[in-house]
Amino acid sequence: MPPPIFNTHDFSRVWRRGVVWWRFLVLAGAFLIGCAVVARAADEDALQDLWKQHTATPDDHEAVIKACGEFAQAHAGDPLLPVARGLEEWHRLKAGQKAEWQQMLTADLALPAGSVNDGARRLALAWMTRIDREQVAAALQGYYRKQVAYPKSLDLVAAAKPPMADRFGKPWVYRLTGFAKVPGFTDQKYSLQSALLGDGSELKTAVQLPYAARIKAAPMQVVAGPASAPAVKFNFGGSAGVVAVGQSAGELFLAYVGTQIVVVCDFTHWKILPRP
Repeated sequence: MPPPIFNTHDFSRVWRRGVVWWRFLVLAGAFLIGCAVVARAADEDALQDLWKQHTATPDDHEAVIKACGEFAQAHAGDPLLPVARGLEEWHRLKAGQKAEWQQMLTADLALPAGSVNDGARRLALAWMTRIDREQVAAALQGYYRKQVAYPKSLDLVAAAKPPMADRFGKPWVYRLTGFAKVPGFTDQKYSLQSALLGDGSELKTAVQLPYAARIKAAPMQVVAGPASAPAVKFNFGGSAGVVAVGQSAGELFLAYVGTQIVVVCDFTHWKILPRP
């Protein structure tokens, strides 16, 4: 039986069809990837609208909570969603919805890595530290009722099992302070702070702060940071410094640099600023 005849024309036709199919698959893959990118694109306009409503009506908690929920429904894959959630959390706290607020904080702790998510986790840890501080303060008060004095060390209230460190894993900064104008009563007053939160450690004090009141930094210029990632040069009021996305300078954390906005947070609130 003679061997099959090798037809170069047929081979060329098959090869061309293979190339066409390969190109089709490449284009289809690129299209699908493009769709995924679009689906995850940050809707800066919608977030700015939400921010404007929040700042214009800071006491209308019901309306802002509703608007945050609508943003979440419409932007399930938006990388800026944690910022909207953060606004909702604050309004739920101010509205007295503490159970819902704490549930949202707990959910934020489980967010995957990412600069905006890291900012949300930072805020959640700070607020939960303030909640934990209330338990330590209660243990100190229990000790005082028995001893008519506050302890020299937190170790003396460990039996009551309060959290012995803040949510950042650092021991509480505790000391007896006494009264400035009444000498000899050093064990009648104390200071209890998180090392990171400082004078913003007390829950009651933090709740009373106007939103973003402690964030004074102003963006001056967007520059290239490490590995060409975006960074922002900030005016810190008397000094300037560059902060890369996902990094912090003092209490300020840079979460996002977009085409229109810069998003930062401290240990208490988010703030949306125009891109310089």
